[in-house]
Amino acid sequence: MIPRLILAALGVGLTIAQQEYVLYTNGPGGEECGKLHRCISNATCEDVSGVHMCVCSESMAMSGNGKLQCVPKGDHNVWIQNDPHLKNFHREFASLLTPCPYRVFSLIFVPEVDTKICVELFAQNSLCRGGHYFVTKLSLSTTVYLGNDFMKQTMEFEGDVFQDVNSGSYNYTFIARSLDTTVLDKPDDVVNIATADDSRFVDYTMAVDKDALNNLLKVEIMGIGATLFFRPSSMFEDINNMELPMVPGAVFNIKRDSWKMVDTTLSHFDIASFPEGPSLKVKATELGVSKPTLVQYLMLSSSTEDVAVGFNDTICDAIHSVFESKCKTEKEKMDNLMICSSVYAEREFLECLTSKHSKEEFTVIHKEFFHRCMIALCNMDSIECENMQKEMPKITGCPLPKKIAGLNCDSISVDQVMSGPM
Repeated sequence: MIPRLILAALGVGLTIAQQEYVLYTNGPGGEECGKLHRCISNATCEDVSGVHMCVCSESMAMSGNGKLQCVPKGDHNVWIQNDPHLKNFHREFASLLTPCPYRVFSLIFVPEVDTKICVELFAQNSLCRGGHYFVTKLSLSTTVYLGNDFMKQTMEFEGDVFQDVNSGSYNYTFIARSLDTTVLDKPDDVVNIATADDSRFVDYTMAVDKDALNNLLKVEIMGIGATLFFRPSSMFEDINNMELPMVPGAVFNIKRDSWKMVDTTLSHFDIASFPEGPSLKVKATELGVSKPTLVQYLMLSSSTEDVAVGFNDTICDAIHSVFESKCKTEKEKMDNLMICSSVYAEREFLECLTSKHSKEEFTVIHKEFFHRCMIALCNMDSIECENMQKEMPKITGCPLPKKIAGLNCDSISVDQVMSGPM
């Protein structure tokens, strides 16, 4: 196990950054299940209505995705799995169709009267061949207030998978990177170095370990009963992530008894929602939009500027800037996302795009196309809209997504909006 940080070594305003830990696994996981996948070691492969499925042990009161993780029944979990989709705290599903960073949740834990812990999880997906997304990077941040004392810790997690040409087995590499660890005693004042016997922060620091059998990175915060599990996808173009024996993904688990520490009135409503509601579906209905549009809105509105350090993506920064500064109203943002999100979501277009270009090329083209769409629509620029419709098929080598192909650019011009009925 990677030990917890030695807090006594940290002084006023002192930040330890870019400490990097590398871990390796090549575990076989559990039993084979179906043509492609293996179960996690504490799940069994069962025939469910003619389909082979990995089932978590009922006798051990476990539940979950038997290909990724089995957790105790009654716990609260957020799953990011397969290509990828989310199963949130509210136990509803949503597709996460974006290559830009997004906030999964921001929760405030209040274990005691004078203690408050803000826990934020951010993620970033990569587009792969076949038009599938996989979560490739996670950032977990904790901000702890104990009376007048303060600690901030941010860690970034990513990994890769490659196949041994001789044995055919898959080897996993995990990187756990400490981006920021700061401890202050009375942060508003000039004070002395934290003392060696001050262990109050220890239960709120991240302990990093690995599950070598199931090829999982494990990050635990004991004081709030929370654990992050992460299994990466492969960044190699010749490996089909949909066919990896062990399914890529992540799950953030909060013990059932620990959820009572969460103050939902202080926490943010993100794509993870809350167990008690409202759900994404209810929220979307209230706003008069579809659930996929709301999900795109939440991912984009809480990305980039709010994301913890570690995500450096200039195109995504530019997209967020246009979204926040050029789209003047929430309705404009929602309406424009209904159209532009087809660049990220239409499977036929994504399959074509990823087949015509290298990963390095389509990763950039993909985001740039979305950026151009948002510029045209948020600026109500009919000329830029027409140029986008003409030029992008040449750049991508693919037909336009249907919603963009069917867009009447003349209808979005500023002149027409200004001359419309009052």
